[in-house]
Amino acid sequence: MQQLFENVFLLEGEVGGRPLQLAYLQGSDATLLLDTGCAGDPEGFISRQILEAGGNPAALRWIVNSHTDLDHVGGNYAMKQIAPQAVLACGDADREACADPEVLFKARYDAYRQNHGIYYEREGREWIIRQSGHRIPVDVTFTHGEHLRLSDEWYVEIVALPGHAKGHIGLLDRKNNALYGGDAIHGAVYLGLDGTPKLPPTYLHVDDYLHTIDFIDHLPIETYVGCHWPVKRGVEIAAFCTESRDFVHRADALMREALTHDWLTLREVCLEIAPQLGNWEHTPAVDLELVFALNGHLENLIREGRLDARPRGDIQEYTLVMA
Repeated sequence: MQQLFENVFLLEGEVGGRPLQLAYLQGSDATLLLDTGCAGDPEGFISRQILEAGGNPAALRWIVNSHTDLDHVGGNYAMKQIAPQAVLACGDADREACADPEVLFKARYDAYRQNHGIYYEREGREWIIRQSGHRIPVDVTFTHGEHLRLSDEWYVEIVALPGHAKGHIGLLDRKNNALYGGDAIHGAVYLGLDGTPKLPPTYLHVDDYLHTIDFIDHLPIETYVGCHWPVKRGVEIAAFCTESRDFVHRADALMREALTHDWLTLREVCLEIAPQLGNWEHTPAVDLELVFALNGHLENLIREGRLDARPRGDIQEYTLVMA
């Protein structure tokens, strides 16, 4: 656990060898936890570190999910058992997937099976389902601009940060000139606990993601807090935004170039351009994590009328239509 500001703490865990950092805000009138980690994390590290911060996990007022990913919503059920009176909230567009692990799995982790033949094998699928926890209804949803009162002089504002998920939200803390952004922007890589590159960015909706990068870049903040990256302060925020934006443009250019020369499936595109996009360990399983981002680029090209598609067995292959 690390203290960021007075009454603001970063609870520290891990997921898949990568850092998992959850913001805990301790107001005099209400306390708030941003995200609940995986299924076992409320008992594994969240409750213990809240106690270390001088708080009471059973007295939480707000549990806010930034977005739909198992390491952000998987602990919802367990956290509500610890703090049954807490209000569970998320972005409006993410309500069903935050509440129901089956919806989450189909919408996020198994979304590329039918058209692209990309999916998690049995061991990975079972791990995802296990870490996603149990169904628990969401009490309140937000869109943008709502304010939550933590103390007489301390409100946090809900801001929409779509791209990694349609309903992705963050907390703008004007008292501390900070944004607690979840997974809103990714830079060029997810780093491991040891600081080495582990995974590529996993945004889904390209135009929304670019808008969110620009939005964060222009916010009058001094601190940006993500869930899997070191805390960014001052000029580091603009640099992280630039890194995030540059990755998107490079991914788009490389994908267009690959599809100019041949008919390729999305799996083939992921594996072909991954070595040019990042220096993470290039195994097929890791490089195929690019499917989240590259499917977003693919959908943009389809909307622009820039792709031809045809079946290759049970999946689709594509080539670029020259302008």
